Amino acid sequence: MQQPNPKDNFKRWDDPLYNDLRRIFSRVKLREVMTHSSFYEQEGKGNSRLVFAGMYVFRGQVAEVLFRYATGEGTRLQHLLGNMFRNERLERMFDEWRLWQFARAGEKFDISKHKHIFIYALFGYVSTLDEDLRQWFIGKYLLTESEHLFKHRRRNLDLLAQANDMLKQADDRQLTLEMEVTEEGMNKAKVMLSDGTVLCEAESKSWRYARQKATKLALNLLAMPARKYILSNPEYHARVLAREEEKRAARKAEIEARDAAKKEERLKKKEERKVQARIRDAKRRESQAAAKIRKAENARRAAIKAAKEARPMSANKRRYLEDKKK
Repeated sequence: MQQPNPKDNFKRWDDPLYNDLRRIFSRVKLREVMTHSSFYEQEGKGNSRLVFAGMYVFRGQVAEVLFRYATGEGTRLQHLLGNMFRNERLERMFDEWRLWQFARAGEKFDISKHKHIFIYALFGYVSTLDEDLRQWFIGKYLLTESEHLFKHRRRNLDLLAQANDMLKQADDRQLTLEMEVTEEGMNKAKVMLSDGTVLCEAESKSWRYARQKATKLALNLLAMPARKYILSNPEYHARVLAREEEKRAARKAEIEARDAAKKEERLKKKEERKVQARIRDAKRRESQAAAKIRKAENARRAAIKAAKEARPMSANKRRYLEDKKK
């Protein structure tokens, strides 16, 4: 890779691509972070200390976040951490941010083969930021974009497989989905554990929606921090389901009340439109009646005028007109 000219640095710094970097770095600080020690003849300069901070300090901060919020055994957390910091992913971040425009190194140092070094330097600087900004960066670029926090991918719509994967983190049992038809003709879906315990159930007229509703409820239950206690304590499990049912009923009542209010408002506006239409219709009929009266009056006057013009001229008037012409 050709080494960039330092004078060309920050030529595209105002691009939307660098919105997040501008939130973290000033131009001077980014120049410092993206400068390898081989760029200087004098020792002690460059980003080597930041690279160390990125490899160990920042990595430890990410490990602390995983310890607090991710589930699973220690081995699984190690795999997650390793996947987040694998070289292929770091190199992809370097390319996506086009950091080769800012990276500086000596002539004998091949930047294209050491892209991860500059990303570690960037991580090292992030490790020195305040906690809120650091947590934002970790959440956006390491946690939410990681495909290894769960075995399923974001586009996978198999909710039961997702729920099963979450169950494995807390329990050795498996989930199964059973369908039945109630006496009222409703489709009932039951999500059951492998020992026969019913985790949750849902009813609907639609067979497909009943399955979807039950699997979503199972996924929500298994996503709770207290999922181990839920799975081991049937009474607590029943209380959790009752609270969830109360929330759904309250939400349903709220939606129904809102829909009823909207319906009432629509009916009110409809009646108002009918009243306005009747008023316009009455005015139109009045206008039509007045127009008929005017038309009849005009016809009567025209008839009188025509009759007057059709009468024969008297002898006196004829002599008067003849004398007038002379």
